[in-house]
Amino acid sequence: MVRTNEPVRAARLPQRGSGSPGADRLKGFVALLAILAIVGGVPYVLLRFFGTPWPDKMPSSSMLFSELSIETVLGIIAFFIWVAWLHFVICLIAEAVAEIRGHGLSPRIPFGGGSQTMARRLIGTVVLIAAGAGVSLPVASAVTTSVATPTSVTVTQGGEQGSTAQFRQTEARSTVLSGNQAKTTTHTGVRTNHDHNGQVIKYTEVRPPQGRNYDCLWDIAERYLGEGRRYKEIYDLNKNKLQPDGRRLTNPDLILPGWQVRLPGDAKGPGVHTVRVNIEDHSNTKLPTGSKVTTGTKTTTGSKTTTGSKVTSGSETKTTPGTGSRWSEQGAESGSTITIGNAKNDPGAKTVKPGEPGITVGPHGPGTSESEPGDPAAGGTQVPEATPVTTDGGFSLTDAGIYGFGATLLAAGLALALKRRRGWALGPGPKAAGHRQTEVGLRLASDIPTAQFVDNALRKLGADMTQAQRPMPKVVAALVTDRALTLVLDPYEAPSAPPGPWQAIAEGTRWTLRRGYAPTGDVTAPAPYPTLVTIGQNADGATVLVDLDTANGIVSFGGVNNPSRDVVGSLAVELATNLWSEGAHISMVGFGDDLSSLAPSRLSYWVRLDDAIAEVANRTDAQVQACARRDLSSVADARMAYPDPVLWGAEIIFVSAPPSPEEQDQLNRLAADQQRSIAVVVVGDVMNSPWRFVVDEKNQAVCRLLGLEVDAHSIDPQQFANLVALFDAAESDSRDKRRAEQDMPAYEFSGTDLSQPAPVEVDLLGPVEVDARGTIDDGRIQLSTEIIAFLASQDYGVHPNVLAGAIWPRGISDELRDAALDHTRRWVGMDAMYADESGRWMLNRSIVRVDWDVFRTLAKQATMMDDPRGPLSTALSLVHGPAWSNLPAGRYSWLAASGIERRMVESVVDAALRLAESALNHNDGNLARTALQTGLSFSPASEELWRATLRLASHFGTAADVTNVAGQLYAALAKHGGPRGPEAETDALVDELLPGYHRPAAVA
Repeated sequence: MVRTNEPVRAARLPQRGSGSPGADRLKGFVALLAILAIVGGVPYVLLRFFGTPWPDKMPSSSMLFSELSIETVLGIIAFFIWVAWLHFVICLIAEAVAEIRGHGLSPRIPFGGGSQTMARRLIGTVVLIAAGAGVSLPVASAVTTSVATPTSVTVTQGGEQGSTAQFRQTEARSTVLSGNQAKTTTHTGVRTNHDHNGQVIKYTEVRPPQGRNYDCLWDIAERYLGEGRRYKEIYDLNKNKLQPDGRRLTNPDLILPGWQVRLPGDAKGPGVHTVRVNIEDHSNTKLPTGSKVTTGTKTTTGSKTTTGSKVTSGSETKTTPGTGSRWSEQGAESGSTITIGNAKNDPGAKTVKPGEPGITVGPHGPGTSESEPGDPAAGGTQVPEATPVTTDGGFSLTDAGIYGFGATLLAAGLALALKRRRGWALGPGPKAAGHRQTEVGLRLASDIPTAQFVDNALRKLGADMTQAQRPMPKVVAALVTDRALTLVLDPYEAPSAPPGPWQAIAEGTRWTLRRGYAPTGDVTAPAPYPTLVTIGQNADGATVLVDLDTANGIVSFGGVNNPSRDVVGSLAVELATNLWSEGAHISMVGFGDDLSSLAPSRLSYWVRLDDAIAEVANRTDAQVQACARRDLSSVADARMAYPDPVLWGAEIIFVSAPPSPEEQDQLNRLAADQQRSIAVVVVGDVMNSPWRFVVDEKNQAVCRLLGLEVDAHSIDPQQFANLVALFDAAESDSRDKRRAEQDMPAYEFSGTDLSQPAPVEVDLLGPVEVDARGTIDDGRIQLSTEIIAFLASQDYGVHPNVLAGAIWPRGISDELRDAALDHTRRWVGMDAMYADESGRWMLNRSIVRVDWDVFRTLAKQATMMDDPRGPLSTALSLVHGPAWSNLPAGRYSWLAASGIERRMVESVVDAALRLAESALNHNDGNLARTALQTGLSFSPASEELWRATLRLASHFGTAADVTNVAGQLYAALAKHGGPRGPEAETDALVDELLPGYHRPAAVA
């Protein structure tokens, strides 16, 4: 229970508690010592000081009338102590025998009472020694495939060995239901039983006690299997498995309410939860029309949903939505249609291309009436397939960054938030020098293009659905791969057709968008799913996100305490920094260290849960009133119909420990209210939670009801501290407006150099581009471009070891490094890139023209001229977009230490201001406007340029022109500026030029 009446003392983030295997072993050893002390120590003391319990000689009748001595009284007391000791030893023996045999509860000892209860507790605690030392699997283990190879691998169930050592261990298959004994080709799922429609997992939750009657395995077996003596089968399925409260089942007599107990395949009856996970099977499979796959494997959908919420799972069972909880079966066994996993086997996530061996795809032309998964809407135009991101650069994204494998979206949100924190300067300043390693890891782990793809795809979907006057579907989860975004829809809603180029798959229960059909450019529509957050990666390598708002109640993360807190911490950080959670506000209750540096306008901290609930309820009262005025039933509908990120912003409450029952009821009511956008996440197990995740020691998170198992993302306290320090340094750098003097480049260009194209051209003033005359494989372009860009940023060359450390920060062999340099050199020309006598690699600036060198040369020349308009205009003409944009994932981490980003922005902003000032001196308003717009295209958060633009509009334009510029200013700062909001000087200028202007509310 969360303490709501006194502050947290000496709290650190995350607050950590006991419950580790080491603590369990310690308790077991203490209990063992107590037993030895009672069994051996008590007799020793009695014999040492009181002698034997029987008298030394036969008593006579005179003893009944003689005066009792002290020795006699002590002897009588000692006798009763002997009797109590013997009774306790008998209780210990009975409990130990029952524990060893495993046959239910021990026989009741006459007059046992407290003695037998204490004996049972001691014996049960001793068992923790063995439980803590055992290495166990998560509640629901999955077979994990290698991310790099999508080919299926044969795995054998029933204790046989798999075909590769890279897979995680698989749970033993139940012997109760034989099912298909053949080898099964699969990528993911929990092994219990399976049929042609998919793998079946059945489980139930241990009931709470009724009076003095506690639920036990015998009762569960009798209830769901029809025979209590089959409790051993249930025990074998669940032995040593992690439970939501962090404990493990080690004693068949000791189960606790709320535990999730796996059941054999033939279990049935009210209270049995069924989850079906798709598998590949050699049964009847229907592939998409027009495609022929001859790989020898087929995919079968394990469950389907049809109109009217008719759910089919093995047997046909009708479920009426709206009765009981949405995410649990009440009174009738029904199968779950939610299968979040096996993304690469999903027809929407699997991409086939014409020309590949064994694959034929029919042509796509305008006016086609049929559409296949991944194709655009009928009558559309085929978009070329997006090239997947490769990792041939010598480092693996498995080891990238401080966040570990797959934390692409989480790190992307942090990287973008860090960029915004730096404001106009974009790049790291001098105060960030001590935190370079943290930023290098952050840049390596982040995948900003994928985050932008997800954000723009969801916003465009919302805009299209709103334009068609259709409600947005409720999303349970999303799967993101390098090829597609797939939305897993709420199975309790009737399926509908998505707008193009989205495609409906899996009987309409999933919508998928191939990356080749993603929107181009930024989409300004509202984000429809602000509580969508990354959980981790599944066995197929797909990033799995869940929508916390869809749970309609508390989402709990139980299991091992410390990893659960780390996982919940990553959820809070991502929701505070990602692109699609605009307007969201995170309330952290009971946590320690302050993380507001990461998102000052989104994060708040509370000691008392009731205070946080009152504040959140008060803020969301406006949503209830607004929905009532507009006659809308939910915030989700209002968010798209009446865009206002401040009004419809989501509220997410993170609680550091399970609340009290009264607080749980209050939180569940708030989260279930459709006219309030509230989500609740709790560290620890909550029995009445709709979604209960279990996190083990290896950060594997399992939610049985969703059929979900992932390698969860997490951030530990040390990483939190590193991030806070990095963001604090960025805050200090953003306030420092001093600009360094730009040095002349090592090679000076004359004005005639721009009249003819150079053999090799390198563009750094915008998206990085290299124009070379040689040939190179498509898979090597990204790496070679990065090498050229790094050498172009170095005026005097670089040692090969420094080059290797920058391009391959996780290390690379000399052979691979030299091979990559050789491929790059042949691409740009052997004379364009070389190593000097000392071994330093550099570009031949007489052959390679770098726009950054030309810009600095012209900017320096302009300082020595009375009329600098000519060279400054030529210099600014080299700017061709936002600085260092569209960088591929996992690359260019050396920008964290080079400082070139900041130097470029300083030079471009200075040049734009100088050119605008010189143009105004010559009464050339058009040139001044062009100069300022060019500078803003490179650094859209530069308030100096915006203030100059406002003054220019006021001087040459009308009040409407100034109002238009002010609107663009605040929109740009809301998207690219820091969380501090506009500078006071900017607001003062707007008030002076536009008295009474209504500034929009800032949304971080």
